[in-house]
Amino acid sequence: MRKWIVRIVLGVAAVMMVGAVSSYLFIDRELTRMYGGLTEVADPALSKEGMDSYAIFHVNVLAPEGDRFLPDQIVTIRDGEIRSVGNSTTVPRGIPSLVGRDMYLVPGFTDSHVHLWESENDLLLYVANGVTQVRDMNSLPVNLRWRDEIEGGRIGPDIFAVAPQFATFGPMEGAFVGWVQHKTIVRTAEQVDKAVQDYVAKGYDAMKASSYLDREGYIALSAAAAKHDIPLVGHLPVATGLEDLWASHQSEVAHVEEFVKALDREFGGYSADTAEDFLTFVRGRSEDVADQMIAHDISVTSTLELIDSFQRQKSDLQTELGAAKLVYENPGIAEGTVITSRGMGWLPDVNIYRWPDQWDDDRKARSRLYWQTYAEAQHILFEAFMARGVAIMTGTDANVPVRVPGFSLHGEMTALQAAGMSPAQILASATSVPGDFMGTSTGQVRPGQKANLVLLRENPLEDIGATDAIEMVIIGDSVFNRKDLDQMLDTVKAANDASRTVPIPVAEGG
Repeated sequence: MRKWIVRIVLGVAAVMMVGAVSSYLFIDRELTRMYGGLTEVADPALSKEGMDSYAIFHVNVLAPEGDRFLPDQIVTIRDGEIRSVGNSTTVPRGIPSLVGRDMYLVPGFTDSHVHLWESENDLLLYVANGVTQVRDMNSLPVNLRWRDEIEGGRIGPDIFAVAPQFATFGPMEGAFVGWVQHKTIVRTAEQVDKAVQDYVAKGYDAMKASSYLDREGYIALSAAAAKHDIPLVGHLPVATGLEDLWASHQSEVAHVEEFVKALDREFGGYSADTAEDFLTFVRGRSEDVADQMIAHDISVTSTLELIDSFQRQKSDLQTELGAAKLVYENPGIAEGTVITSRGMGWLPDVNIYRWPDQWDDDRKARSRLYWQTYAEAQHILFEAFMARGVAIMTGTDANVPVRVPGFSLHGEMTALQAAGMSPAQILASATSVPGDFMGTSTGQVRPGQKANLVLLRENPLEDIGATDAIEMVIIGDSVFNRKDLDQMLDTVKAANDASRTVPIPVAEGG
């Protein structure tokens, strides 16, 4: 009898183990799909060989100061580096030449806040949109591999890789969050220091604080980043305040929005009923916050258009999706996952910003006012940062709804112009400012810089919308003309179409 009981117990345990393994494999596959890893990989079949040396003739070149174009210039490039810029440059006989007459040569653009996740086709979307450098704000090991492949000649933007963001959760919840959301879970200063040391050894370029890092962890992360001589960037954790930021070694804040949240905590938490009082409070604090940013040499990344979209996605998601270049968004990311409808997801049934179905009209109206106030507070702070001279980098949070990689940067630049930035300031925020912050020898068209360049048909100093009129993209020794760029876009669209499991429910948006 005892043998039969043992057999039954072992049988039940085996069934439970098989069920657990099956569940793990199912969830793991769903996560891979949600982060874009199961989408067919596009192949634009561009087999051109790079050029060791070449020259661009008769082109208008953005001056290093970024405030004017130098007419009729000759730019020579050798071994992926700009060697000379001038109107009387001697060019070695016989090297390949490109003609830029009546066009405008600017540095390649940088999106300073993206999420690559496992969405491999995004590399092509960035290049096709003139984005030659990205700062990936939660890099995975696969992203480090892509970075190495791009350095070896693969088509894609240079990747500044920020390690998986640090967060504090209890053991059980932390294990799940670390797996599902790719966060670095820490609960002690020793764990923080060990994780930073490991990430430095693996070649990450910066560490990131998340909103969910506790105050002790944030202080420890600041100390560890200084100890291991690596930048600390990202969010201002909910458990901290602005005084903690000023006392830290953090050199960049990943959204203007972070200061709205910090001031909301100082205010005591605003609501629809206290919205105007909160905005008055923000106006009263904004200049001091800006001055502290400058005093502590802290940069900020914009993401204005994302935050402005929150209330629009809640109240009129169909229009927002229709305006996005949805055919180019990775379908795995857009469709989300059955694991949770509040994880990733763009479409109406899974959109992470949508109102819950049970909300009545009054609650929706109060929510709309809340988020309109949130966006307005962001703009008050942005205007103070701009007026005071805080270093601002253009970033979009690409792959967060509804920011399509590559395309989103042009939308963000348009939003910055509407918010009061001049075209020259916007160009700097997407070129020279991030180049300086990341130390990547990019962001200006001058000798010694990497040859990451974009040739435009129209003058972006007259209207920043001209950044979308791309004739050619240059990355080192690789030159992509308009036909090549269109081929990249076409192959991404075809790969997405082949991988889609549900139809796009709205107009494709062009």
